[in-house]
Amino acid sequence: MFSRFSYRPAIFIPAKILLLLTFVFSATGAFAHVRWFVDSNVRVENFVAYSITDPEVLIWIALSIAIVLTSVVLDTKLPNVRIVGSETRHDFIEILRIFTGMSMLLTAYEGAIIAPHLIAYGAFGTKLIFLQAIIGILFIANRFVRHAAILLLILHLGLTIQFGVLAALEYLSMVGIAIFLLINNLPTLELREQYKPFSVAIMRILVGISLVTLGLAEKLFGAILAESFLAANPWNFLPALGFEFFTDRLFALSAGFTEVIFGVILILGTTTRLNVLALSIVLLASNVLFLIEGNNEAALIEFVGHMPIIGVALVLLLLGAGQRWKVRKLVPDWRKNTNLKTLRVPSDV
Repeated sequence: MFSRFSYRPAIFIPAKILLLLTFVFSATGAFAHVRWFVDSNVRVENFVAYSITDPEVLIWIALSIAIVLTSVVLDTKLPNVRIVGSETRHDFIEILRIFTGMSMLLTAYEGAIIAPHLIAYGAFGTKLIFLQAIIGILFIANRFVRHAAILLLILHLGLTIQFGVLAALEYLSMVGIAIFLLINNLPTLELREQYKPFSVAIMRILVGISLVTLGLAEKLFGAILAESFLAANPWNFLPALGFEFFTDRLFALSAGFTEVIFGVILILGTTTRLNVLALSIVLLASNVLFLIEGNNEAALIEFVGHMPIIGVALVLLLLGAGQRWKVRKLVPDWRKNTNLKTLRVPSDV
């Protein structure tokens, strides 16, 4: 299958691999939430799930381990980025609050809980919708933010009751946002200073768990969802670029592993800014692809659903992994000491 590349100069092989990985990472955004656009009862003709012993799966497992280890090593070599002033930090936290509030309010208007595909049902679901709308309004209005954050935790518990543990894990990011906003709006300065060092780490880890769950549930173990999405939306453009072996099946597998890699690196707290920057690019890619297709409604749904994650990405781009619970504290620091020492020169020299 790969023999036709053997006669080409060796320099083109790494270039093709790099190009392939770039497109695969870009494609992840297209599958950020395939359930938003695919009927969960859909069936793909002649669907065959991957096995753990399949070569494609083994290659992606090895590649995932290599990328994560590279992130760990690279994190020990990168310089520390200077933390910006408190005013800028406050502005970015405000963006997170507003984006989360807008997403919750607009999703409640559509009759869904947290995500567009989680349509509420029954009297209990209706109460959750009203609770979500109230939380969204409070976040947007910047009133009783601490109480709204507590209500968001209660809303997530209600989501667990109505849609199950898997859905709760997929949107554990909302718990991370709630805890982050709660800590940053504690009633006293003493409490805020005591718990703020943990706020970024908690949000980062919970968002990472959310990404890992989404990658596993909707693309690896739930590959039929991703493949049915590809059947309805011809986004697998890799064969047209010369990668004929890259079927929809492999495309879905690659997107799933990529999302898991993003999540694991977030959990570990290594190269957080680079990881979040890449994640932001793929989130943008999904909206751009919908707009190119002329599917403005799907693009809007995607953007509304991603608004909380966009807010999280901005905060992590600014603050990095946070001060607690990151692998860098457990790994020897291999960075060169660039601090200059000033020596006093004797007057007679």
